[in-house]
Order: sequence, then structure tokens, then C-alpha cells
Amino acid sequence: MNRLSKRLKILASFISKEDSVVDVGCDHGYLGIYLKQQDLCKSIVCSDINQNALNCAIRNVADSGLNIECVLSDGIKSISMNNINTIIISGMGTATIKGILGDREKLIKVDKIILQSNNNHEELRRFMNDIGYYLDKEKYILDKGKWYVTMLFIKSNKKNQDVELKYGYLDKNYGNYLLENYKRIRNRIPEDNSEYQRIGIIIKEIETIMQ
Repeated sequence: MNRLSKRLKILASFISKEDSVVDVGCDHGYLGIYLKQQDLCKSIVCSDINQNALNCAIRNVADSGLNIECVLSDGIKSISMNNINTIIISGMGTATIKGILGDREKLIKVDKIILQSNNNHEELRRFMNDIGYYLDKEKYILDKGKWYVTMLFIKSNKKNQDVELKYGYLDKNYGNYLLENYKRIRNRIPEDNSEYQRIGIIIKEIETIMQ
């Protein structure tokens, strides 16, 4: 198997030995194979909506000699969730992730959800709080020139503070990246524009968090 990428290793770092996992959008199946090879979880199901991607995962699983179930599924629609307590979703946008997690009946036994969205992180954090999941941890990794935000949600009636929903749990490196990015955006906007003022507020909020 190819060496696991940094962004996939971050996902794996949130998994515990007692977890029964479904990896939604498994692509080549590398994460599932890694979790099983390293004995990091109780069980793993690899799923993908794309038959070609799933076929690749099936071949890789066969080559690994492991017994991993691979299922063609639109999100978790075709997955039996009776024995699943952990969901991993990565490589997708927030709108797609929200659609996958919209069926609350499928989440009854799911205590842990690990998400790595491509965009709109605040929107995703707020959605997860709304459906009964608390942002417990967040990790940031730069992989091949791109930053990835990985979120661990735990089923809970607890709600995150507004600043946590906006920015997660910023570390120094990712916080500095956000600051530099927002400052570059603001520098391209006229000072009398309302967007200039809005971004200025965001910059001040991040600077306060980073102090």
C-alpha cells in the first residue's frame, strides 16, 4: 500500500480501538486498510458512491489480504448502521456532508463523527451542533501545499461557544495562515467598502484568539 498521506493520518489519529467505523467516500481504501493493518479500530467498512473508486478500494483490500467490507453507497444510505458507532467523511464540501448526515435515523448509534471538509467550516460546525454533536477537537495539517481542517464531533447535548463555531480550536500555524490570508484579501478591497470592515473584524477576532 502507498504511504498514508498526512491528511489521512490526521483522520486516523481520532480513531480508538473500540470504534466500529464507516469511511464514507473511501476512494482507494487506503485509510481503511491502514486502520485495519495497525489494529486501530474494532471494524471498518469502506464505502463510495463511485463504482470505479470502490473497485480500486476492493482491489487494494484484496492485495492487502485483509477482510474489509466495501459497499457501494450514496453516503450512508446503503450502509447498515446497526453496528457502526463512528463515521469518517473527507474529501467533500460542507453541503455534501450535510446531505449525507441529514438522515437522523441513521445516526442513532453514532457517537463519533470525524469530518474533513473542503470548505465552509463554520457552517459545518454550526450544523453539527444543531444535530446534537459537539466539536471536541480540531487538528490542522498542511499537506502538499493545502491546509486541511479535521474535526472530531462527539454526540452530546453540549453546545460550543460562538468563537469555537467560527474558528474551531486554532493552533499557531493555521491561525497565522488564516491571518495572512484575510489580510491579503482585505488589501485588495477599498477601505470604504463594507466587506473591508467585515474582514477587519475577523482579523481582530483571530488575533485575539492567538494572543
